[in-house]
Amino acid sequence: MLVKFTVQNYLSFKNRTTIDLTATSLTEYRADNIIKSPINNVSLLKSLVLYGGNSSGKSNLFKAIKFVRRFILMSSKDSQADEPIDIEPFRLSLETINEPSYFEIEFIHESVKYRYGFEADTDKIYKEWLFSTSKNKEHLLFDRDLKNFEISKKFDETSKNLIRITRDNALFLSVCAQFNIALAIDLLKSIGDIQYVSGTEDRFIMDYTTEMLSDPEKSVYVNNFIKGANLGFNKIKTEKISLTAEMLTKNKVPKEIQKIILDSNEENTIITTQHTVYDKNNKPVDEAYFNLMASESLGTRKYYSLAGPIIDTLIKGKTLIIDEFDARLHPLLSKAIIQLFNSSDNNPYGAQLIFASHNSFFINSNSRLFRRDQIIMTDKDKYGITEMKSLYEKKIRKDASFEKDYLLGKYQGVPDLEISNQLFLFDDNAI
Repeated sequence: MLVKFTVQNYLSFKNRTTIDLTATSLTEYRADNIIKSPINNVSLLKSLVLYGGNSSGKSNLFKAIKFVRRFILMSSKDSQADEPIDIEPFRLSLETINEPSYFEIEFIHESVKYRYGFEADTDKIYKEWLFSTSKNKEHLLFDRDLKNFEISKKFDETSKNLIRITRDNALFLSVCAQFNIALAIDLLKSIGDIQYVSGTEDRFIMDYTTEMLSDPEKSVYVNNFIKGANLGFNKIKTEKISLTAEMLTKNKVPKEIQKIILDSNEENTIITTQHTVYDKNNKPVDEAYFNLMASESLGTRKYYSLAGPIIDTLIKGKTLIIDEFDARLHPLLSKAIIQLFNSSDNNPYGAQLIFASHNSFFINSNSRLFRRDQIIMTDKDKYGITEMKSLYEKKIRKDASFEKDYLLGKYQGVPDLEISNQLFLFDDNAI
């Protein structure tokens, strides 16, 4: 379970900025939208939605989380030995451009809350720390300041032998996991359960859903998810086939590409949707199968692609981050997905959904989807600095018209347009 994520001096985040999934004392939607964590007196939000104008920093937050996850999982690998760390500091201020970036993540693993973070630039790790909290008391597990390490007895003491082989550009936690320190392995797995997908690049996640369909147990979840959306077909299935030269020629695949495909001798997966065929009296008489990629809409393909990550997140209690979540999806279909997470019946394991959207429908008074602490407004000031605040932090009243006031710019987080009647005219001097 993700509790908090903090970033500073990275991309458009000059100042320390935190998203917090700890539920506040608000009374609305407590039965559905929050889940009691294993930590005493800590309840967590099941979902967060980020609003803001284009280039306000929403995607930059997700890039920061994606970077931290990947770097923790991969920094100790030999392939990373000579590579610079993929960090870009806030470049619009002389105060920060030569300073390390700061990242910290708080999460719950097996009824214990952990706080892990590091400071780094493209060359090395400056600081790294890990704390655990039990019975409301925080305990140091290890602390790193350049080459100086302090390791607590509460961490594995054999990890001290790994200090000298920890590279300047590698995280100590990652090294410990690589050398089979049990707690480090568990924590990396927990951090790995924070998944990121792009809602506009569904081809990259389509294989995830297709793989689930090949599993008889998981295919039931996928087909229930598809059927519930009423997309015009009853079922979806996959079939592995070997492509022939005739098939590739028929589909106008270039000769050089044909050779690569045929030489690979790999089976290809065809995804088909099952439709009902009716007679003249509109009675079902047969079934027809359509190729998903060739015959179904972009929205249907997007929904299919998201099915795998969403189902996997719900049944395993993971955290799913989706950028451009509602692109190409009908608002009511998007709303239904959000309700899956904000539900006691469909989300019994505390799965979390974090997404960015431009659709104000989700926060209108009739939708009843989000509490004020679940709605984050993202804004970028004239100096290029991203700031994020929830409606709760902005002290917005419960009875306020969230959608109307957001579009009027009362919460910031909307484009500052300066449109004149000259905007779309040609410049005579340029012709």
